[in-house]
Amino acid sequence: MKKHGVVAGAVAGVAALAGAGVLFLGGAGASDAAVQPTAASQQAESITFVMRNFEKMSNGKYISHSKLPKTWKEVKVAPHETRFDDTANNRMIRFNTWLGPATTRTQLQKKIASLKGTPGLKIVAQATVKGTSTVGQGPVRVSTVVYTYKSGKTTRWVATRFVSLKGHTGADAEITVGGSPSQSKVLSKVLETATQTLSITP
Repeated sequence: MKKHGVVAGAVAGVAALAGAGVLFLGGAGASDAAVQPTAASQQAESITFVMRNFEKMSNGKYISHSKLPKTWKEVKVAPHETRFDDTANNRMIRFNTWLGPATTRTQLQKKIASLKGTPGLKIVAQATVKGTSTVGQGPVRVSTVVYTYKSGKTTRWVATRFVSLKGHTGADAEITVGGSPSQSKVLSKVLETATQTLSITP
């Protein structure tokens, strides 16, 4: 049984994701969502998105591509892992494109299990939905968890998403955005844009 592209049993989670400001556009509807006051009261922020290439191979070619904020600085974290930082606002988006054969839902469950013991952890929402790529990579399935935690006296807001492209069974990429709760709206927009425009060339 499916409703608006939502995997069975995830309807409540999808409504919560929409309320948290994170929902894969072209996937489930957000009509039943209760928008969180913190998200609703946030000021609109203008970000210039451009297509950015990352994961440069030894032959000089890039294998990963996505629309991302133009001014965020690229940082190579490890093989197949790249982060883009907005240091002025202490926020970022990070990609991992080497995950193995597990499905997006399995990867999500592993991620949530790994968070056990995180200081001040609160799981805000989780769900798996289907959506549409805007760069010819569909059908796409994404599994997302939104949570907050404590870093010293500071609360951090994070959304981690596992993405499968072109109808693949396994997850092709993990995308994470993080910053302060007051930035959840703009971080959600960054995550949505990155998801819809992600492509990975073998």
